[in-house]
Amino acid sequence: MKCSHCKLDFKQEQMIKVEENYFCCTGCKSVFEILHDKGLQGFYERLSHQSLAPVNISKEIKDYTHFVKKTKEGFDEIYLLIYGIHCSACVWLNEKVLIKEAGVLEVDINSVTHKARVVFDPQLISLRKILELIQSIGYEASAYDPLKQEKKANELKREFYAKLVVAIACVMNVMWIAVAKYAGFFSGMDREIKDILNFAEFILASPVLFYTGSSFYKSAFNALKNKSLNMDTLVISGASLAYLYSLWAMFSRAGEVYFDSVAMIICFVFIGKYLEVFSKKRALDIVDGLNDFLVSEVLVFNGTCFALKEAREVKIGDLIQLKSGDKIVIDGICKKGEASLDTSSLSGENEPVFISEGKEVFSACIVIDGVLEYEATKLYEDSKLAQIIHLLELSNFKKAKIQSLVNQISAYFSRTILSLALLCFLFWFFYQHASFENSLINAISVLIIACPCALALATPVSNLVALGKALKQKVLFKNASVIEDLSKCNVAVFDKTGVLTQSKLEVDQFFIDELISLEELLGFVNLSKHPVAKSVAQFLKQKTQIKHFDFIRVENIAARGIKAYLGEDEFLGGSADFMRENGIVCKEFENSHFIFAKNKQVLAYFELKNLLRQGAKELISYLKSLKMQIYILSGDNYKAVKKIADELGVQDFKASCLPETKMNFVEELSLNNRVLFVGDGVNDALALKYAAVAISLKEGSDLAIESSDVLLLKNDLFSLKEAIRLCLKTFTIIKQNLALSIAYNALTIPLAFLGLINPLIAALSMSFSSIIVILNALRINK
Repeated sequence: MKCSHCKLDFKQEQMIKVEENYFCCTGCKSVFEILHDKGLQGFYERLSHQSLAPVNISKEIKDYTHFVKKTKEGFDEIYLLIYGIHCSACVWLNEKVLIKEAGVLEVDINSVTHKARVVFDPQLISLRKILELIQSIGYEASAYDPLKQEKKANELKREFYAKLVVAIACVMNVMWIAVAKYAGFFSGMDREIKDILNFAEFILASPVLFYTGSSFYKSAFNALKNKSLNMDTLVISGASLAYLYSLWAMFSRAGEVYFDSVAMIICFVFIGKYLEVFSKKRALDIVDGLNDFLVSEVLVFNGTCFALKEAREVKIGDLIQLKSGDKIVIDGICKKGEASLDTSSLSGENEPVFISEGKEVFSACIVIDGVLEYEATKLYEDSKLAQIIHLLELSNFKKAKIQSLVNQISAYFSRTILSLALLCFLFWFFYQHASFENSLINAISVLIIACPCALALATPVSNLVALGKALKQKVLFKNASVIEDLSKCNVAVFDKTGVLTQSKLEVDQFFIDELISLEELLGFVNLSKHPVAKSVAQFLKQKTQIKHFDFIRVENIAARGIKAYLGEDEFLGGSADFMRENGIVCKEFENSHFIFAKNKQVLAYFELKNLLRQGAKELISYLKSLKMQIYILSGDNYKAVKKIADELGVQDFKASCLPETKMNFVEELSLNNRVLFVGDGVNDALALKYAAVAISLKEGSDLAIESSDVLLLKNDLFSLKEAIRLCLKTFTIIKQNLALSIAYNALTIPLAFLGLINPLIAALSMSFSSIIVILNALRINK
């Protein structure tokens, strides 16, 4: 009889009956009644055929009030981890129960990490009440603590490593014993020696099956509980049956033992699992790392002087001071001073922005030069940068995941093989009237020869070889599954500034009058630390050598220019606006520029532009040959974006894009396509999270790097072209390996079914198929 809540089977006489319903325990009965009282019985329709764990609501509720933060509206906010969530129905139930309660204002639950964000009014509901509500419906909740999650991840690593070491050590010794036994099988071996070797194999195979293989048992149990089969079900079924039969054969001396096959099956497939687990990203939630990076101290006026204060403690109206090199983490309005800001990471605009009194100051920008004081108009949590982080947090569960080819095959493969093994046993036992032993041996032969070592190794071994090859080409894949994902992308979207173009400006057009000494000009330009002046200085260094000049009365006017004297001569350098402010007439420039004047006479000017990054043309041409659709999204102005798009031959582009614009565009594209997005700035972080595959450059912003799946360590686009080629080749190899595995099974399973292959030959054949898969994967290196 099934429990009306958890759907697990129990004896009817042990259950609690309430009208037409039966419950395994008072916990399930209580939850069932609560759901019906709240009108949430739709949960059971969403749950469908899946089952739950029996409810235990006797646990003590801890105090997590120190994890509660205040929102700008004055409400309480906390992040919780909810335990016991199995599926989308569980997510739906927790959200509905909480949001129906008076005082709970917002509930967002990440279906992947089971991390919940709850905003509530402490005047109407307490945190304890919220935790009791979650517990009352059969789940457990605790405050989300990044340090504890990191500790759990490290414990998982240690556990996997220990299991792997045990498996490899035991299998290496089992194989030596197996070689001796196989040699004795053909040349003759005393019964006593064979018994000793069989027992030694039993001792070595047992920890591999029950310790290393424990994760397979758990996975298979969970799959069966949800009335489904997976690859682990097949692996553990074949290994367990072979182990039990070998025990009987060893003690009865009635047949051959296959402990070596048991150990190799578990070890080979566990290696594949080990590679998959540790190719995943290191953190449970990447946003925690971002927050650690972004939280910093700022200089705040305390009534007498500017002193360091935590950014999260800054209040609206506080006066903040910024100096050259400072990162801006709070939005505000400039009250005093002038400065030049690098806004490229936020807006994509490569040209520095001049900020003076009355102008807005946005977070995620960097002060190039100058000093200013500004009034905070928003709290740290409400700044532009914090909004992007919040959207990243909410987007973690929205990113489309591409199902791997081996997962698509494994569900059908497992059902088919288990059914064939059962049919084989029934065929021999009932139809051919063979003994129970012979019927079982033939069924085990089917399971062993079809054991999906080759199938399970097809992807991880190929990925491992590809990861090593990619690293040699200065491409870092953070997740092995990205290799397959990248090979399936059909749309490529690029940011412009810093990706398709170089992040620094270079001189495009220039004029230098014969009356000016290049050495003097270079010495003067070197006085400025502005990026435009630095680019001009780099250009002049190719034409002349650096000499020392004794400039006096040097003035760096923030975001405008530089003024100095050499003897009686006045030197001016900077923008056209700066020249006009000093009474000098000059022409207008469309792009970034630097004008030089001596004694009020313009003697040189330099017009700068972004140059294409190395490999950009070759990459775009290669993507076109793959029939991929190409887009350019940039925060830069229309004219600058169109110029680069025309140069690359890209027809589809958008200019003046905000971070949210890029995110929405990529999200919309992802509905019907597999999108590859390449970006490097803070303004690209949201779009990177929504793309099927996100790629960033090493010199990109920390936010973009953390949000990406692939990192280009060489900062050129040749490596991206090679990475895509490598992924396509790797996916081809994976498909070949899967085809080899399926062909091998198609040829050998009928032979095993008909009793023409015994488990010993089946084990050798299984190992041989795995070796073929590994050798084929090594072809990726060529």
